[in-house]
Amino acid sequence: MDDSLTVSGGGSTAVATDALYADAARLGGTEAIVADWSERARVIGDGLRVLALSEPAAGPSGVFSVDWGVAAARTRLREAEGSAGWLRRSLIESAERYGATERAVDALWRVGGSHLAWLIGAAAPIWVGGVVLAGAAEVGARAIGWRTPLSGWLGDERRLLSDPGFVRAVRTAADSADEALAGLLRIPGAPAIGAAFGPSIGAPAAATAVLGAAGALGAVTDSRVLVDGPVRVVRSIPDGRSDQSVGPRSARAPEHPVEGPVTAPRGIGELVERIPTADAGAQIRVERYGDAADPRWIVYIGGTVDLGLTAGVETNDMTNNLHGIADDSALDELRITGAESGAGERAVRLALAEAGARPGDPIIPVGHSGGGIVAAGLAGDPALNVVAAVSVGGPVASAELREGVPLLSVEHEEDLVPATGGWGHPSADRLTVSRSVLESGEDYASALPAHELVRYRETAKLIDSAEEERLVAFRERVADFTGDGAGDGTGEMTRWIGLREVSRSTTDEPRGR
Repeated sequence: MDDSLTVSGGGSTAVATDALYADAARLGGTEAIVADWSERARVIGDGLRVLALSEPAAGPSGVFSVDWGVAAARTRLREAEGSAGWLRRSLIESAERYGATERAVDALWRVGGSHLAWLIGAAAPIWVGGVVLAGAAEVGARAIGWRTPLSGWLGDERRLLSDPGFVRAVRTAADSADEALAGLLRIPGAPAIGAAFGPSIGAPAAATAVLGAAGALGAVTDSRVLVDGPVRVVRSIPDGRSDQSVGPRSARAPEHPVEGPVTAPRGIGELVERIPTADAGAQIRVERYGDAADPRWIVYIGGTVDLGLTAGVETNDMTNNLHGIADDSALDELRITGAESGAGERAVRLALAEAGARPGDPIIPVGHSGGGIVAAGLAGDPALNVVAAVSVGGPVASAELREGVPLLSVEHEEDLVPATGGWGHPSADRLTVSRSVLESGEDYASALPAHELVRYRETAKLIDSAEEERLVAFRERVADFTGDGAGDGTGEMTRWIGLREVSRSTTDEPRGR
């Protein structure tokens, strides 16, 4: 575990810790101050000569001369200015070199991953049968209360899921579906072609293909595996129950429900602190700031609740996540079956409308895990006036962002969930902050401890104290948005529950948001 933050992206090719960037900024400030002092010394020296105030007994070259002292001071100041500038440039150069090294390592992972994926695809007839047999044996053993070597190994090696090397492997595998398929079909040279021309089928395209196949299967068999459907939202009230009076209406109500006043969030830490948790009931929290003539909205989206593949009432599920990743692929526009976007994203849009948001109102979406996918999806929609977005632990590397709309993506080095989105592509508007959060060799109760929201809240608080200029600029943007950088501003808050309609009569509705 390390409290240092590694910052990358945001229009820069450099990769380094926030402390290095802060030191470089301090050296830059020192360089400017010393340059100012040197200029003042020059002016003083010129003035002494013009006024003939040098000491005649010692002469202008004497060691006790005022002229000599001022000249010596200027020399030392110029040396200090040069040293500060050299150190600052060296720090920035080291960040650039580290970034180049990281990109080279990532490229090697991709090349190696494409070859490995081809081999895995080629060997599929062998290992798939082995997996099926092992799975059947595991199910049978559990039915009679036995503990198999497989279950014992999985229990003992659960920490493998949080190994940074394994996380990189997952990221590579997410973008290697085409190589695996080529291996299954025994197409020679596919890895070399992929290495030469880049990955043709990344995680978004693969997600689109899976959704298309699931939609076609659902149309034939009425299966709801990965088949999304219409949604509605109901208002959550303080005692945890839901207010059904909101119903499925789409028009804004004359008077919008308000649960109570809320203070403006002070920094990224408070933004992440307000993301709903799985046990909170409501998956969506909406806050409004500003007056009626100039409303500004922050929407918080909870993480994945249902890990199953069958689409049920819960909107924050794997079906929604797969839709969110698929939205980043141009091929998704060609898919003719299923919903256009995930149920979670559509529920957030409905909640905003029900809370009173109008087209063109400024919005900041903040989400964890699958909620991060939704936040990134909203940020990329040109029909919305999203001014910034925050994703913590979300697979958003491939998210298509609009120019000028920054996305702050917080990803832990041991968290494999962000890796499921693949390597993605660079964007000047995506600012990624990473950190190691687990102690080496320690056992954790959770299967994915680095993905837990409580740890992302700790990282968000560290971001608030970071002096790196891009993080400072993002915090200032949030403070300007809420109208009060000190956090003394107040707004109005409501909480909402998204529900997917699963009745047979609604499964054939046309695609749409």
